[in-house]
Amino acid sequence: MPADTIIEITAHCPLGVTEILATSFDYCIGRIDHETVLKYLHKKQSPDIEAQENLAVEAQIYTILGHHHRIISFKGGNVLQGLRLEFATNGSVAKYLKLHDPSMLQKLSWSQQAAEGTAYIHALNVLHCDLNVNNLLLDNDLNIKLADFQGRYLAADGSVLLNGRSSENVKSSMPRSDPNYADKKTDIFALGSAIYYIMEGHEPFPELNSLDDNDESEIIRRYTSGCFPPLSSHWVGDVVHKCWSGSYESAMKVVEDLKKAVEMIQSE
Repeated sequence: MPADTIIEITAHCPLGVTEILATSFDYCIGRIDHETVLKYLHKKQSPDIEAQENLAVEAQIYTILGHHHRIISFKGGNVLQGLRLEFATNGSVAKYLKLHDPSMLQKLSWSQQAAEGTAYIHALNVLHCDLNVNNLLLDNDLNIKLADFQGRYLAADGSVLLNGRSSENVKSSMPRSDPNYADKKTDIFALGSAIYYIMEGHEPFPELNSLDDNDESEIIRRYTSGCFPPLSSHWVGDVVHKCWSGSYESAMKVVEDLKKAVEMIQSE
């Protein structure tokens, strides 16, 4: 298929959906009211089997996670009807950063909240597998909530019980021999890239295109060799680089170091 080919997605609105907020290749997010959205398969006829399976995994993982102030609330539903989810009134962090210039302390607060959410899901043996600023949503009070849980649920021995087939973009992906392997450290690596974006306002290596094969190889080479981009705040830079280098054994350690970074910046 030519690179400039445009793929048109014809979305439908199920009963109760008043507005389509976002679409992807497989799903739509439609607003039901000021508190609830519906995530559903955009192909009304002959939906993709894999997309159905992944949405079913997401519903199960939301159920496992239960209610938590750093997780978008799951309000029920199924593959056929769609998943009813909490409406994040301020959209994603990515969208917010395009329109606003938040303070350093706000950015640090978001970074810490993203780490808190990651620590929570890891405590329940859930891997997100696609942590990025598009999946970090902001509620009415500008607090972060993690969303889009087509990741993995693990047994106590580490075996995969549920797999929603999510994977990170190369700029959020820890280099590894098996790209299908995931664990807490690969999630924490992606968390580091998300924190970098929050602090700097753009993704790592903005001069490199992750969709270009040569640039992708260069991104992997830089991460593998430890050639990490610097951050304007060296306190937070240390945290991000430890995420990228695999130094953290748990996301809670990231939370603790970010708290220290806040204290250091406030004392400067």
